[in-house]
Amino acid sequence: MESRDLALLASAPLFSSIDVRELSLALTSLPHRIQSFDAGAVLLFAGSAYTELLVLLEGEVGAEMTNDEGKSFLVETIAAPGAVATAVLFAPGAILPVTVVARKAGRLVAIPRSSLLSLCTRFLPLLEALLSDMGGRLASLAEKLRAIQFASLRERLADWILRRLGLARASGAQAGGQGLGAISTIHLEASKERLASLFGVARPSLSRELGELERRGLIRVQGRSIEILDEPGLRSLRSH
Repeated sequence: MESRDLALLASAPLFSSIDVRELSLALTSLPHRIQSFDAGAVLLFAGSAYTELLVLLEGEVGAEMTNDEGKSFLVETIAAPGAVATAVLFAPGAILPVTVVARKAGRLVAIPRSSLLSLCTRFLPLLEALLSDMGGRLASLAEKLRAIQFASLRERLADWILRRLGLARASGAQAGGQGLGAISTIHLEASKERLASLFGVARPSLSRELGELERRGLIRVQGRSIEILDEPGLRSLRSH
């Protein structure tokens, strides 16, 4: 692997804890390949076997599903240097449930499952990062499945804010800090782009709904912080 590609791979969250020289040495004896792709290209089709982990070096891809009417919808957007479908690689049968389409031109490295396992046995931080990535994707999927029960983005957003508030209060109580009712602000660990992806909408749609909740006096948004001003009002939205 060329030094430039190696540096890009080492910047990926899965591999960032590994020394670049050690990673280079390990990859020398393990099968892997570099692939370029154009915008709009289909990299993988739903229903195909997923036997290599794809790690984006450059570009962006979208994971899409198609319903019975033939309408496609975006499940997730992955930008370089992200990895594609880590959990599917180790699932029984390893059958991909989504079609992976390039949204921006770029390049990727494909690492066969056997090579990845060899790297994991050599670099424990890689194994930990891989398990963390799988868990994060599972949690994200659970959030999306929960959101299906709500008819509108506003209802889903109200539910998400209230559940995050509950978690913040529980965490504060465990830490021996403020009482359960004292905490009224939540902090976003992820960017609004990532949050929009979680809800399956574009960022402008998410920003518009946050603005509407703010206009109604239910919340106040400051950067990555959301202050809940009217908790009963949010609960009323969620119960519609």
